[in-house]
Amino acid sequence: MAEVDEKKAGAKRFDSKMAWVVMAGVFVAGIVMAFAQYKVTGVLASPDPSAPSIARDLVLDNATAGWLMSIFTLVGIFLAFPAIGIVQKFGIKIGGMVALVFALVGGIIGLFASNAVSIVVARVIEGFGLGFIGVIAPTAISMWFPIEKRGAPMGIWSSWQMWGICASFFFGIPITNAFGDAFGYAWKNLWVVGLILLVIAIIFYAVAVKVPPSDANHADLNDESQGKVSIFAACKYKNAWIMALAGFAFGISNSTVIAWISPFWQASGTADAVMANNMTGAMYLIECFGCIIFGFILNAIHHRRRFMVVDSLVWAVAFFLMFRVCGIPGALIMLVVYSVVESAYCAAMWTLCPQAVPDPRAGGSMIALFTIAVDLGMMLGSPLGGFFIDTFAGDFGALAFMVCGAQLVATICYALVKMYNSKGEVLKI
Repeated sequence: MAEVDEKKAGAKRFDSKMAWVVMAGVFVAGIVMAFAQYKVTGVLASPDPSAPSIARDLVLDNATAGWLMSIFTLVGIFLAFPAIGIVQKFGIKIGGMVALVFALVGGIIGLFASNAVSIVVARVIEGFGLGFIGVIAPTAISMWFPIEKRGAPMGIWSSWQMWGICASFFFGIPITNAFGDAFGYAWKNLWVVGLILLVIAIIFYAVAVKVPPSDANHADLNDESQGKVSIFAACKYKNAWIMALAGFAFGISNSTVIAWISPFWQASGTADAVMANNMTGAMYLIECFGCIIFGFILNAIHHRRRFMVVDSLVWAVAFFLMFRVCGIPGALIMLVVYSVVESAYCAAMWTLCPQAVPDPRAGGSMIALFTIAVDLGMMLGSPLGGFFIDTFAGDFGALAFMVCGAQLVATICYALVKMYNSKGEVLKI
């Protein structure tokens, strides 16, 4: 019930129409950035010799191949807090444009890269874009939407990476096979498509995104009436670190599934490369719509932390079964279950994140800290999964214990973390 106190306070005006326009601008930018990140996943390391494989073309082992995706997040770890500084000084519009331009430059370099080192360098530069947008977008949402209205837009935003993952798995192989190898390797066609999408996203972002006026800013990072807020403001709260640990555990589990579920289905005989990629794409397509649906549901849920704890526990079980169930019937059932549970989880995760600190002005800093934790987990999860596979003689089933254990850690964190309303009051579970 305390979550509706913001409405009664009436301290800030809510411009619904403009808020949703801004939401659309950052959402499109996020999807395009996610495609830039995950374009390698559908062609990363296929056991099928007839399917495109970056690892095979560049002669990489599984652990090293995993870094081709995870290295993208490394830069994001270092840029999360500077991103808040950029928002404070220049605003969400310029900050987002900087993010998109970095991704564009990195994409151009990657298009003409000729070896593993140059591609990694290109993806590091692309990672500057991811690091900025991953913080700027939810911060923009927090600025434009009050707490009681934040569930729907945060739920929609939480699907940004899933749309990119979905596109990569659905279209990665078809795009690779459709246009030949004009740039050295056929899978570089994905870079061409990514660059086109980035140009479109830059134009749309420039038109749609604006900084809210002070009387409509629900997370005013520049409000100095009660003292200037540091970009590291969240770090002084123990509660924020508990939330961050949950994000780190989530990142490990999630990136492991993204990178290795399709190879697992192929290696277990469940599906060939194209079918496995389509199944993975379908999984994240369900999540895309699930995040949106659960976002609106969260607007009607008062005890969001309780919802999060239960969902996280169920997800831990789903994580385990994803790498233990083989065959089409069982895999399809787990695909649907996993998708529904994760979409609810992600919608709640990003909605709750800014509320893990008592000062609403520190919400952006909390998002930055949480983003760093998630990115660190994402960076480690994929290569760690590859290490597990190699250690257990190619047994993908060993990943079940790794991802389940990580998510149980996240569940414990959500059971312990406190949530606050706009007045800094602790919300009841």
